[in-house]
Amino acid sequence: MRMFMFLGLPHARVSWATDSEKNPEKFRLLLLRLEMMLYLSFPVTMFWISNQAEYFEEYIVKRKREIFPPDEGRHRKELEDFKERMRVRREQRILKEMSVESEN
Repeated sequence: MRMFMFLGLPHARVSWATDSEKNPEKFRLLLLRLEMMLYLSFPVTMFWISNQAEYFEEYIVKRKREIFPPDEGRHRKELEDFKERMRVRREQRILKEMSVESEN
């Protein structure tokens, strides 16, 4: 019981209701301490979980492979063709704008 005294937990002989009825400030402080423990333990727990190698291998790498699949030749070719079409279209638009400006 002594190990939880820093939280302000009541002794075994005193019930929660009588303690909070006698001194509501004590109960408020208890809630604030519990809230602070939660605020401090959450980031520590998340840091610990994210640094687990097994978790990283099983979940993160698998998810990354789903989002960014390995390159395939056909997909790479389609992407290169699309880039080339966009480049040609942009050049034609710029040339057209330049010819309109030169006429004015």
